[in-house]
Amino acid sequence: MNLGKNNQNIIKIAKIFKKNNYEFYLVGGALRDLLLNKKPYDFDFATNATPEEIMLLFPNNIKTGIKHGTVGIIFNKKIFEITTYRIEKEYENKRAPKQVEYTKNLIKDLERRDFTINAMAMDIFNFNIIDCYDGKKDLNKKIIRCIGSANKRLEEDALRILRAARFSATLNFNIEKNTLISMKYKKENILMISRERIKNEFHKLLEGTNMQKGIYYLKKVDFFKNFFNLEIKTKLIKKTLLLEKDKFYLKAITILTIKKPIKELKEKLILLKFSNKEIKLILFYRSIIDNNNIFNVKKLSDIRYLLSKSTREHYKEIIDIYKALKGKKKKYLFIVKNIKRKKLLKNPLSLRDLKINGKDIQNLNQIENKNIGKVLNILLSYVIENPKLNTKNYLIKKIKTLKINIFHSF
Repeated sequence: MNLGKNNQNIIKIAKIFKKNNYEFYLVGGALRDLLLNKKPYDFDFATNATPEEIMLLFPNNIKTGIKHGTVGIIFNKKIFEITTYRIEKEYENKRAPKQVEYTKNLIKDLERRDFTINAMAMDIFNFNIIDCYDGKKDLNKKIIRCIGSANKRLEEDALRILRAARFSATLNFNIEKNTLISMKYKKENILMISRERIKNEFHKLLEGTNMQKGIYYLKKVDFFKNFFNLEIKTKLIKKTLLLEKDKFYLKAITILTIKKPIKELKEKLILLKFSNKEIKLILFYRSIIDNNNIFNVKKLSDIRYLLSKSTREHYKEIIDIYKALKGKKKKYLFIVKNIKRKKLLKNPLSLRDLKINGKDIQNLNQIENKNIGKVLNILLSYVIENPKLNTKNYLIKKIKTLKINIFHSF
């Protein structure tokens, strides 16, 4: 089995462990992905060597995960994370083990993991797979199942509830009946998890190959009710499937929360630790979509106005959200065809496209500084209506006609 571009490095590392009479196995998600013929991005390895023994074998190392028995060894300028077999005792805050105890028994280490599909180990040399919990069987059946007692697994770590939903979306798997029952039973524990963790799982789920399935399971555990105070309609979930992949995550959230008042939505996004940039974009999408008149396009100037408000940087996402919500109807087709056919993006659409700027207006000594921004926006509206008016001479003449009524206009 080929382990990708690091194949030779991994074999060399395995040989060092073997030479020193230690076990060394590939474990977790990387093995799962390999068995699914997917390309793994992160490789995790387990050994019966203690962290101290690992560091003796590989003096060039990183100790950031040492608290949980993980050592990052630096080998040929690459970092490989290796964790000592361990047993986790007494979880706290529904998330992390209070105490970690090392063991020499691989089976005990696999037993502590979340789902059967993540609880297999493979010998690097002969590709022999240790599978005590029928992980391969569940992979073949496309099932997500907790190891042992689902209630116990989800009580230990409530993030596993969201991880199950996430895996259902990313792998297109179904969640086994008893695991799903326990997810519903233990759902309140999600409220105790850090918001960053919740947001990360939600993000990964939305970018899964079958996001609709993952959302279905999140609905089952009242995720949207608890964190957005929303009941997500199946109709909205289906609409997200019509979105293009570019910036899918942010556009999907916009659609799923389309019924939430913008102010309240902002509060929820802040609570869930979305970045300022993400929040700004989601709220920007909403502000445009909520404008009932902006998509009431009948002529080219209406499309230019839409592009001006949506900006050249983000108009594609705005129009994509509109398409998902409304479908490819006449208005949508009129917009997209004319943007391309009439080369509307080359028309002046923003203040920086005007052939006049604030300094020019200042030099006229006719408009108070506090009104310069308002005047520029008035001029832009004329130019959006008729791009041929975007000349310095015309705009200066227009300012003189505005001067009389400038204070009455605002």
